[in-house]
Amino acid sequence: MVSTPTKPESTAQTAASDTRPAPITLKLPAKWSTSNETMLTLSSLNDGWLFELTADGELVIMTGVGFRSSERSFEIGIDIGLWNRQVSAGHVCGADLYVRREDSSLRLPDVAWISKERLGNADPDEGVLEVCPELIVEVVSVSQNIVTQQEKMREWMAAGALLGWLVDPYQEVVLVYRPDTEPEQLERPDSLSGEDVCQGLEVNLERIWK
Repeated sequence: MVSTPTKPESTAQTAASDTRPAPITLKLPAKWSTSNETMLTLSSLNDGWLFELTADGELVIMTGVGFRSSERSFEIGIDIGLWNRQVSAGHVCGADLYVRREDSSLRLPDVAWISKERLGNADPDEGVLEVCPELIVEVVSVSQNIVTQQEKMREWMAAGALLGWLVDPYQEVVLVYRPDTEPEQLERPDSLSGEDVCQGLEVNLERIWK
């Protein structure tokens, strides 16, 4: 186990030249509704924008991550999806999945996998998933702060995730999160294993580092 890294200067330079704004966090009035219905309505009224809620009730306004970051997340999702088709063990979702957690926060994982057993009787057609997926993947984009993403991943683990991958293509590292332990840092790994959470899953990362 190693200490978590800081964002290198090269990443900051890349982000500075990017035209997409970083996420904006707004404090909301105490009486402002943060129900699932309100958040879904807010998203439908503002096409092209995504919204998250922190555990403190702050609204996070997000924008698209851009071509390369979207492609990286999709590549990882493909491998997870193909594995899931073979084992038929659960469901794979992308970056437009709203997950409501027990701390009242509402988050959007880049890629998530949830087993049929954990999903249980939850209705995925309701628009917001009320159960934390077992596997969470977050891919750092040029407009995101690595420290914020690390905190977000810690929150996922506290919410019940069993395995988390924080992929930083700029530092070419992956932080692997497991319950009740410090994250493990992997330097430019060729692949990632689903371990005992997603048995038999191997995600190829060679395309991510290009």
